Amino acid sequence: MQMKIAFTGKGGSGKSTLAALFVQHLRAAGHRVLAVDADVNVHLAPLLGVTARAEDALSHPDNARKVRTHLLGTNPLIDGPDHFVATTPPGPGSRLVTLEAGDPVLAGHATALDERVHVMHVGTYEPGDIGTGCYHGHLAILENLLSHLDPADDGWVVCDMVAGTDAFANSLHAQFDVIVVVAEPTPESVSVARRYRELADAAGVLDAVAIVGNKVADRFDLEYLERELGVEPIAVLGAQTGLRRARQAGTPPRPEDLDDASALTRIADHAAVRSLSAVDRQDLMRTLHLRMAGKGWVRAAHGDVSTQLV
Repeated sequence: MQMKIAFTGKGGSGKSTLAALFVQHLRAAGHRVLAVDADVNVHLAPLLGVTARAEDALSHPDNARKVRTHLLGTNPLIDGPDHFVATTPPGPGSRLVTLEAGDPVLAGHATALDERVHVMHVGTYEPGDIGTGCYHGHLAILENLLSHLDPADDGWVVCDMVAGTDAFANSLHAQFDVIVVVAEPTPESVSVARRYRELADAAGVLDAVAIVGNKVADRFDLEYLERELGVEPIAVLGAQTGLRRARQAGTPPRPEDLDDASALTRIADHAAVRSLSAVDRQDLMRTLHLRMAGKGWVRAAHGDVSTQLV
């Protein structure tokens, strides 16, 4: 069974570090993992010891076209790789991506930490994007990849997302089994988490959202998070002095740096209970694709993409 989990929250909340710790937790347990750095600041890849080069980015035009060409396969419903939009679904003849080491997408566009764990990065703004770039455009190839993952495959997909609520711009909010919102006990961090929950509720995916409290010093901090968010965090981490010392030394974070690594187990256990069935997710993705198909700029650039639906 494949599990897709995202980490998000206010910038500086610790979401990238927690995502890296969770990847290492899964790795130590022997799981197959695809870690995807989808933050414009590109923090997850370095936290896992991977150098994120611009030419290797999933959103690099050459790489995005290669990936879409592979995903397209012989699907007659899509008029070539240039006609993928963010919500384009797999269809007859499409190729699905697995987490096997030999999968063409992983082999061509991911860095292997070992034969079971691979790391990709979406990319960031480059000098040529100044004044013309939009990071939502970069994320579209990630949405294509996520929608073309083989649901029967075994393993975990862990994404470090853009801070804030950008996941609601297209379909990312509907792509994950669990979305972990990392929240500090501060008004600014809580406001982002609260807004995320509000948008998730409106989008029909509130049950997929889980709060993890970070930098929680005492019971007053925990009570503050519960009171302000109206929900109990599924896991809580404290100040984590050992982790801070490791980061100050330039060492990638490891679960053993935590004062108590059981929070990582609680996140994994929570993810084991899916909140959205495969049928419900497919229906939601169809709705989002039809909404995308109705946009004027999509019709002008790609024609009627509603015909991409089976």
